[in-house]
Amino acid sequence: MDILDIHTHRMPVELGQAIQNCQPAEFDPLAGAYYSVGIHPWYLTRENLDRQWEMLLAAIQCPQVLAIGEAGLDKLVRTDYMLQQEVFEKQAMLAHEMKYPLVIHAVRSANEIICLRKKMKPSNPWIIHGFRGKKELALQYIREGIYVSLGEKYQEEVLWGIPLEYLFLETDESMIDIHCLYERAALLLEIPLCKLMQQVRQNINNVFFRQ
Repeated sequence: MDILDIHTHRMPVELGQAIQNCQPAEFDPLAGAYYSVGIHPWYLTRENLDRQWEMLLAAIQCPQVLAIGEAGLDKLVRTDYMLQQEVFEKQAMLAHEMKYPLVIHAVRSANEIICLRKKMKPSNPWIIHGFRGKKELALQYIREGIYVSLGEKYQEEVLWGIPLEYLFLETDESMIDIHCLYERAALLLEIPLCKLMQQVRQNINNVFFRQ
């Protein structure tokens, strides 16, 4: 296991070095690859929910699935927000019960996500993926025990403010090589690249490969 990229929408060149995100209907695992599978708020309707849920339950039986998500809340899409909240909470409960990490898509929904976490008090890790917000919001998540994952675009002060034990890096939909993101982050943090990679690998082991 040599995962560095915890969230990507493209098949990695070398299998086993990234966690590829899939919608339930897209899940078709390749030997040696790792996945996260979840119902994304962009593709959610009341009509397709039952079918998506059935496919999600089937997908998470595969040992190559390491996380549920991306699930989440997005106030900038047309999907009914009450439906989004219903399905996000349902996936959060499933992840908690199955002891899977929950990978979260969050757009202008931090308050709702934090309120749900306080209500649920889940024992499984939560990760905000592709974080682009301000440092204060990142620290608010971290105070609640939520990890933060940074992609190609983020505010540099956020990187400086995140404790390394709460940090992940990801390519998401970008075509950039994950190693470039590590090199840039190490340069900004003014720490050796090997130290950053060692810490994030440890985070990945702690979160995605927990016993």
